[in-house]
Amino acid sequence: MEATVILSPHQDDAVFSLWHLLAGDGDVSVVNVFTGVPAPGRVGWWDAETGAVDAAERAHERRREDRAALALAGRSAINLEFADAQYREGEQAVEPMAAAIAATVPRDALLLAPAGLGAHPDHRLARSAALALRGRDRRVGLYADVPHATRHGWPAWVTNGAPGDRDEASERWRTDLSGADDELDARVHALAPAEAERKLEALARYRTQLPALDAEFSLKQRPEALRFEVVWAP
Repeated sequence: MEATVILSPHQDDAVFSLWHLLAGDGDVSVVNVFTGVPAPGRVGWWDAETGAVDAAERAHERRREDRAALALAGRSAINLEFADAQYREGEQAVEPMAAAIAATVPRDALLLAPAGLGAHPDHRLARSAALALRGRDRRVGLYADVPHATRHGWPAWVTNGAPGDRDEASERWRTDLSGADDELDARVHALAPAEAERKLEALARYRTQLPALDAEFSLKQRPEALRFEVVWAP
């Protein structure tokens, strides 16, 4: 069975987006990209949103939360130490990211990268780095990055299995993907009730992040946002 590596922009994206793979039987691991520990004393905009008073302390908290969440599925993560967007003062070049990912991910593994749905800059950068490797004979797929991908709801083809359906959400996805999904096949996984419950248990480990994400994406009011997971695989 081939190994699968989930490229997670931040500590929590893999659990939010691909719990069915993490909780499955395959050889699955996680590489977190933007997990560098900033200098003590500063606070980023998202840190402030989540109630942090020190960015370095919060970075270590998030690492502990991620370990606890992934442990529920018997998985672990490697952190690449790139700076989160809230701390960057300039543009992050894609090539150093691609090189770091290539050095970490086995050449014969399937690399699943965020699709960048919702235009989060870190998710787009992670996608660009992965797609750069696709041009170097690496097997690269994409996944719908929850909850950002669901800000306007799921496309109808995700929830009812009709690929030809066109609606506002599917058109937004089409624009966001903009050719990145060429030659990839979409696969939808609807979590069974027991899977969904276990996923919520794992997400609860991200105690510093979940309340702010719930407030922004109304997750408690939209349980379907967490029930579906989408992969575009080669």
